[in-house]
Amino acid sequence: MNDKILHEKFERRKQWLIFDKEEVVRRVMVRYKARIIPKTDIMDLVNDDQLSYEHIFCCLTRILEKIFTAKERKDHQWEIDDNARRGTVYKHKDEEHRRYNQLIIDEQEGRRLDIVFESKDGKYVTGFLTRYMSEQVGSYIFAHVGGAKFTGLVPRSLLPADLTDEEIKISYRWYLESLEEWNKL
Repeated sequence: MNDKILHEKFERRKQWLIFDKEEVVRRVMVRYKARIIPKTDIMDLVNDDQLSYEHIFCCLTRILEKIFTAKERKDHQWEIDDNARRGTVYKHKDEEHRRYNQLIIDEQEGRRLDIVFESKDGKYVTGFLTRYMSEQVGSYIFAHVGGAKFTGLVPRSLLPADLTDEEIKISYRWYLESLEEWNKL
């Protein structure tokens, strides 16, 4: 469907496409049978360059093979084969680091998907990550967080400072496509 028609549909339905952060998390948890984990379990989040650690309000985890595309499963298999070929053994200094290393391996090899939510305004999701990307999950989440962003409830000042106008246009197009994919329009 063309962008103009999708935009018109969005304009007619936009008041029903705005979800606060708690509702986004609830919907993701229900759809993917995810559970909350402490953000401290994902030790490298403190150094993440996409989200603000202090504004991360929720982390979810779920293990579901069905959420990965054929290409994503192929990438996971490559990781499994590479780790097996190299006989990779990760060193760890304590149990907490051992669990973290296993989390990373499980993400890489497709046994686990972690979702991280950020809210800079305390009301709406202003950013999110799907660790070891799943197109399906990313699209589902974006269909639920984009409404606040594209109706102006999340001001531009809360978006990444280096985000260009062109990237915002591309992001809006992806949002409209996600809405259509999930039958929200």
